[in-house]
Amino acid sequence: MLKISPFLFLLSAFVCATCSTNKLAYFKMPKIDAHVHIRTENPEIVMKAKKENFIFLSICTNKSDQAFVDKQIRISKKLQRQFPNQFFYITTISMEEFRKPGWQDKTISKIKLDFDDGAIGLKLWKDIGMILRDSTGNFIMIDDPRFDAIIDYVAKRNKTLLLHCGEPKDCWLPVDSMMVTQSKDYYKEHPQYHMYLHPECPGYDEQITARNNVLVKHPNLRVVGAHLGSLEWSVDELAKCLDRYPNFAVDMSGRICFFQSQNRDKVRDFIIKYQERLLYGTDFGISEAENLKDKAEQMKNEWLQDWMYFSTRKAMKSYNIKESFIGLDLNDSVLRKIYYLNALRWYPEMQTKSL
Repeated sequence: MLKISPFLFLLSAFVCATCSTNKLAYFKMPKIDAHVHIRTENPEIVMKAKKENFIFLSICTNKSDQAFVDKQIRISKKLQRQFPNQFFYITTISMEEFRKPGWQDKTISKIKLDFDDGAIGLKLWKDIGMILRDSTGNFIMIDDPRFDAIIDYVAKRNKTLLLHCGEPKDCWLPVDSMMVTQSKDYYKEHPQYHMYLHPECPGYDEQITARNNVLVKHPNLRVVGAHLGSLEWSVDELAKCLDRYPNFAVDMSGRICFFQSQNRDKVRDFIIKYQERLLYGTDFGISEAENLKDKAEQMKNEWLQDWMYFSTRKAMKSYNIKESFIGLDLNDSVLRKIYYLNALRWYPEMQTKSL
């Protein structure tokens, strides 16, 4: 019979107790996933999130035309009315008629209706700066003056602007030089967004500069940078940006693996220092065509994996990273901010309706 030393037995018991304690804390703490894409009217997905003590902030995104945008907004409005304390959403705009006269005024009128109907912010997407061109063939960047009136209206309504500008720095690198596996997989499947293959398009630094110009032009506007503000590759660079622009915060959606690929102590120190500027998010998405049971299980597993990374010192592995990494072991105060309080601060309309 295999003999287990008393030390190993006690260590095993301690690890199990620690995991159990952290799972208990996970269920007890109210949490907000501040970046999801819910594109199904089926209420089950919101109910499953509620069981995990999660609130959804669903982001409407412009990936094609106005009809696509309108469908997302219709679904979001329905779920928000059905779950007023559990489901919130951010609207977006279509760039379909950008070159037509009157587009700006029509767009502001549309945003007004969405805000009046419950949207708590506006998202502007990466097609600005990476895809769209004006009548002369020049790329339209996010700091183009034609967006100023729209952005000013967001500030006037005391809403939050969610900016997805550019892409991870991996986007401008050869596949073999990318930092994480998810980048390699995504750009292999979406070569139209792999800017390394499109040198005629604006570069990474141009995207970041244009975004920063918006922060300078609109200092009284709350801005959240989606996906760690496309500065995921370096907590040092992200820290410089947060120091420079006090009206700027970032969500972590789809980019937590970049934390895991960097020096653990440096990442931990960064999160503690900027604990009021970071919002937890996953970039989880579900559409009507997808299997709800499978997607809900995927969502739950991702939430639990992220929680273990942020709340314990557990040795972990991920398909994104070659080497194993150690959890950050953040205290309850920091966890409560990144998982809950920061979303309420940067999207204040959630404060009066949330848990």
